Amino acid sequence: MAKKRKWWKRKFFTIMIIPHDASNAKSRRIHISLILIIIFAIIGIISTSLTLYRIANNRFNKVKHLEVLEEVTEQQKAQLKEIEVLRQKLKELEEMEKKIKNLLGIKGMIPPPKDIKMVSLGTNSIPDNETYDIQRKIVEVKTLIEEKQKVLLQIEKEIDRRKTLLAVTPSRWPTFGFISSGFGWRFHPIFRRMAFHTGIDIVTFWGAPVYATADGIVSFVGWESGYGKVIKINHGRGIITYYAHLSSYAVRVGQFVKKGQFIGRVGSTGTSIGPHLHYEVRRGGVPVNPSAYLSVDLIKVGKLY
Repeated sequence: MAKKRKWWKRKFFTIMIIPHDASNAKSRRIHISLILIIIFAIIGIISTSLTLYRIANNRFNKVKHLEVLEEVTEQQKAQLKEIEVLRQKLKELEEMEKKIKNLLGIKGMIPPPKDIKMVSLGTNSIPDNETYDIQRKIVEVKTLIEEKQKVLLQIEKEIDRRKTLLAVTPSRWPTFGFISSGFGWRFHPIFRRMAFHTGIDIVTFWGAPVYATADGIVSFVGWESGYGKVIKINHGRGIITYYAHLSSYAVRVGQFVKKGQFIGRVGSTGTSIGPHLHYEVRRGGVPVNPSAYLSVDLIKVGKLY
């Protein structure tokens, strides 16, 4: 009895090719093993392609990640450099503030302006912790720099204010010479009794030039008992200066004069025993010691008002 062949060895498929024209149809018999080989080959190709795609995609992602890391690193390096530059600028501003405050005699901290605003991080995405810390430091330093710049602007305004005050504050010698009689009680050389001296006497030569000690408007030019020929200048804020015992005038009533401008010459008119200038400073009509004004500068003028 002959052995039966296994079923798959007896399994064939027939493929028929039927042309559209009048040609004869053709048929081909194919064993199942060939079909299986073709199917497995296709599956193998597809599997291999998918594996290769995954490997290539992973490598691409790694390369892209490395590029992003390099970009972040370069960005962080640039930000760290920016922080160093900003800190140096902040240090320079702090040193400048200290020098100016020492120059002006300003003590203590100047309160920062109320309109200081935090500087934006300038990013819409959420950075990693390290990048965020760097950006936060940049924001802090930039905010401090903006604060210092506004404080320096306030100091600059204070300097301008003091310059304006100094221009209209008696703060220079009205003529050349030396003080022979100071402000206050003294023994009067003519009346031979104690009397209150409302100014200072500056001894100099006859005809010596007399200068305005501050900007102002001439309020009086003429003769006044005791003072002789006198010029009075109104400097505003209740301050008036007197220049007495003159020999001549060089200004008129209502004229605006600048600090250091020539206004007359020294004489010995009125109650006087020799050529000298009687110089007075009055605030609110009350005589004050002119000596306190002879050396007023930007520092001292801030303490007067």
